[in-house]
Amino acid sequence: MKKLKILFLIFVLMCLSVVTAQAMTLSYDDELHEYDGSIYALIVNNELLEPPLAPIIFNDHALVPVREIFEELGAEVSYDSNSQAIEIEKNDDNIRMYINNNVAYVNGNMTHIPDGVVPKLISELGGETKTMVPVRFISESIGLNVEFDSEHEAILVESDEFEFDDGWSYTYNSHANALVTDVSCKKEANNRLNITMTASKTVGDIDKFLMENPNRIVVDIYNAVYYGLDDFININMQGIDAIRLGDNGERARIVIEYSDLSNFTVEKKSDNVVSIIIETNQESYPSTVTPDASKLIVLDAGHGGTDSGAVGYLNGNQVLEKNLTLEITYKVKERLEERGYSVLMTRTGDTLPSLTERPEMANAANAAVFVSIHINSVDNVPTANGTEVFYSEENNGYAYGVNSKTLADNILTRMLYYMNSTNRGVKMANHAVTRRSNMPASLVEIGFITNDTELYNMTSDEYQYKAAQGIAEGIMITLENVNVP
Repeated sequence: MKKLKILFLIFVLMCLSVVTAQAMTLSYDDELHEYDGSIYALIVNNELLEPPLAPIIFNDHALVPVREIFEELGAEVSYDSNSQAIEIEKNDDNIRMYINNNVAYVNGNMTHIPDGVVPKLISELGGETKTMVPVRFISESIGLNVEFDSEHEAILVESDEFEFDDGWSYTYNSHANALVTDVSCKKEANNRLNITMTASKTVGDIDKFLMENPNRIVVDIYNAVYYGLDDFININMQGIDAIRLGDNGERARIVIEYSDLSNFTVEKKSDNVVSIIIETNQESYPSTVTPDASKLIVLDAGHGGTDSGAVGYLNGNQVLEKNLTLEITYKVKERLEERGYSVLMTRTGDTLPSLTERPEMANAANAAVFVSIHINSVDNVPTANGTEVFYSEENNGYAYGVNSKTLADNILTRMLYYMNSTNRGVKMANHAVTRRSNMPASLVEIGFITNDTELYNMTSDEYQYKAAQGIAEGIMITLENVNVP
């Protein structure tokens, strides 16, 4: 029993002697890291400094922000972002070192930084990126004195007169913002959506309010910022159009654009999870469709490879039809696969299948429908605009239970619903890819690359998703009545 008491006393003393640990989310080496190590005060020339980022301990060595520390000591500090070289000059001494490299040059002589404690570019969540360097290696290389005072939890550089009073304590004033790592949307019922925000740690207070023109729900979550998330999430379900994300360094904002809203609630499910429940008066469309994965959909992104298709110009930059069609086709595929459908693309990159190979691919795979996606153009008529869908007279029978005109009608109707573009109608034209298809087939012209407004729209993810949602829903509606022979 006496031995146990002694061991317990030793354990308590060890715990009391450990420097205070504070949690921070740090970004370095292109990754996020949760840091809960020691936080020391930094005293330079007998002055307590408050750097933007506190010293970080790696392998029992401190990394400190180079400019704030060594310029305080009268040194000249420079950083070359191209070579990632850090140079420190004081009097006749010169040190050159590199980010993530343990090789350093002291007065022109190559040496190695011990213990693998190399310079790094580090930022705390929501803060600026700082160049962090090993304080002892640099200080001793240029003749400066460094001491670690464990009793007072401090690093002292060229400091021998700083007085620690009896009430001394130091706490790094970290902004401690939580990192929003995920924002997702899940359908809970035909008129109910759950938007969930997940953060790396505890978030602060929450504000919520409505705004108009356009209609939107705004949710502000304090002590939280975004990291690595897209600022736009397309929804186009049940009267909810899209989600926009943004932050100002102090709070994360979620903006939900809607066309139909019955009610919404915001609830903190846990310290780091916020749930936004939205109820609308509109069921997801088409709510009655049951996906049949056995019915294959073939999507054809027009042009590709050496065939650029039509060419437009936006802010002096060339925009090629082949790139726009591929981007939109991928989004149609995404929407269909989210609903459980099987999709095959005639091209998945910058290749050029022939006008014969594209429909042959669909025929060989015994596809249920074939849809080719294009961008329109017309010379010397910059005002020409709108959306149109074509089908072929030679491929408009009922062998599959539905003809090609019905497919074209369904696609155009749903595209116009989302895009609000000019209706140029469903038209008949014997395009090679549609007339050679065995199954119902259509060719979509989303808009005009020669119209400045439509070109601007078609280069945005938001508008592309609107077009993709319309095409996908038109296909889904048609597939209900398709019977593959």
